[in-house]
Amino acid sequence: MMTIEELERAFLDLEFQANRIAKLKEVDPEHLQKFNARSEQVRSQLLQMGLHPDLHQSLEEKSPIDEHYLPAYNWVKKIWNILLLGQHKKRYIPKQQESYFRKEVAERNRLYAYAKGHLTVD
Repeated sequence: MMTIEELERAFLDLEFQANRIAKLKEVDPEHLQKFNARSEQVRSQLLQMGLHPDLHQSLEEKSPIDEHYLPAYNWVKKIWNILLLGQHKKRYIPKQQESYFRKEVAERNRLYAYAKGHLTVD
């Protein structure tokens, strides 16, 4: 169980890591793994605390970021890849992975910023 101070430090750490990932030219798997691990710690702690019902539901719906994500590659794209001698797949998959990772990190960053606002005592 984390104290409020530890949770505040975890929020700052997550925000820092999310900003670092956003600024990198390519998503580094090591940074993503660190963010994912810390994110899961905070998510489980917030679920135990039982905050606002909507926030609780959003946190329950989130699962860890799939660090080995591969986008769907349907038959049309496979044919297109054959016609382009494999060049389409080389560019398509990394772009889609990058997009997925950045979207997931940004989503979690917004969710934790919202949760932090619920914890702040005026």
